[in-house]
Amino acid sequence: MSASPADLLARRVVPSAVIALSRVTWPARAGAGLRRRLGRRGRVELFFAFDDPCSAIAVLDLSERLAGRRVRLLLLPVVQRGIPGDPAVELKRRYALQDARRLARREGWAIARDEPLEPGEVAFVGEWAAATPQGPALQRLCVAAMRRLWLEGAPVDREAFAALWREQLEAPPPDDGGAAARRDERLMRRRGPYDTPAACVHGQWFFAHDRLAQIAERLDELGWTAAQ
Repeated sequence: MSASPADLLARRVVPSAVIALSRVTWPARAGAGLRRRLGRRGRVELFFAFDDPCSAIAVLDLSERLAGRRVRLLLLPVVQRGIPGDPAVELKRRYALQDARRLARREGWAIARDEPLEPGEVAFVGEWAAATPQGPALQRLCVAAMRRLWLEGAPVDREAFAALWREQLEAPPPDDGGAAARRDERLMRRRGPYDTPAACVHGQWFFAHDRLAQIAERLDELGWTAAQ
């Protein structure tokens, strides 16, 4: 029995149209052009967790990769993420450590830890960072904290991290950043990602550690090139 015209349309034309629409970037291009005309910078929202070694790769790499662009790297630490009740969570955490080792070697770095960090161990670092205003000081602090945790393998010591805050920000850490971390977690869910590290770039999101080059390509497409 031959296919009807409606079947042919559904099988051939509609999927092609969906694929084509998924590639349309003119609204993002138009928005990016308007931002530049208004003197505003591009935005990369990076959702990450301090207990996640792949997040360390994303924070360290994007801090360097975006340095020559008129782009704000918004660092949005979360504590709770992933699929609630996921039975494979421990396996995924160990795989993340292996994956981070592979990515670190590519960049000339080395992951110093042999075991994953428990989320609760460093929750206070994420909460402090979530309650700290965006800007160059927060970026320096997050880079320093990730280096200390993952490249140096330093013990998780609350007083040592409080000293890092005072060193980088010339101020003590916030008294309570729990509400700020929950805010970042809600924003991550609204953007679409469910786990870290995830980068949202003007309407498109990426698992950041595996798509670092693609994030830069997206910014190039939108006109925020390294030369700007």
